[in-house]
Amino acid sequence: MELKQKVSITGLRTLNILDILLKSPASKKEILDILINNPYLKNITQETIALDINTLKSAGFEIENLGKKENYRYKINWNPIKFKLTKSELNVLRNMKNAVIELLEPVFIIKLYKLFEKITKYIENEAEDELMNFQYFLNIDFELFLELYALTKRKKDVKILYDSPHTGKKEIQIKLKEIKYNNSKLYLTGFCSDYPNITVLRVDNIIRVIKILKPNENINKAKIKTVCCKIKPAAKEKMNLLNEEKIILENKNFIKIELKFDNDFMIIQRLLSYGEDLISIKNKDIKEKYLLKLAEIKKIYEGKQ
Repeated sequence: MELKQKVSITGLRTLNILDILLKSPASKKEILDILINNPYLKNITQETIALDINTLKSAGFEIENLGKKENYRYKINWNPIKFKLTKSELNVLRNMKNAVIELLEPVFIIKLYKLFEKITKYIENEAEDELMNFQYFLNIDFELFLELYALTKRKKDVKILYDSPHTGKKEIQIKLKEIKYNNSKLYLTGFCSDYPNITVLRVDNIIRVIKILKPNENINKAKIKTVCCKIKPAAKEKMNLLNEEKIILENKNFIKIELKFDNDFMIIQRLLSYGEDLISIKNKDIKEKYLLKLAEIKKIYEGKQ
């Protein structure tokens, strides 16, 4: 009985060390500082940890000591743990990913991406490509995005370096408003004294935040524009209403939606996202801009053929 208990404690300790190293590199002292908080593990020393790491190596884990520059931390370069996903399990993960993307909340999407990034390291069958296909979000610098997201929540004034597809790299001072996911693209919006309307920037074209500025009280806020459109009833089953949208009439022939945006560009992007479900646009000015954008898209596709 005593022998079994010793074996169980050794196994528990080794599994805890494995869990620590799978998260990030750690030294024997750092591992010890974590393990001593476990009430089931007693009399642990750095020598004991070294023996357990050797046990993991014997089990097939490729563990490297990073040396003096990294405070002698241990890092797992490869591990033999693999598992297969059944079709139903893969469907659950696939549906979860689609549901999170449809929520249009970028932070949740990136958190799920990072979770899948960890999971797919241990998947044996060919599910990795499908699970990691987050399309547009693969072009995003996640660390930069999270920095922008935090600054946007605090409504900060910042200077950013932006790589415009038309004018190249330039510095832009902007009072941050929000980050929006619209028509499969991620946009940073805010107020800029150089432009009369709200500024809309593609997040994947932002190179870096240069600095945080003192609040500029002289920046004028853009006016809200209201636009009405009609879409097919079936579209309701596959769309999520944005905060800027409201259903004002619904019948068997169409759904009438009222959109309130502070920028024409974002209105056009949202209308484009309806695709063939869009029936009509009431606002004449927006309708002309929408048709012009469609014509531009058509030219691009015709030029590729």
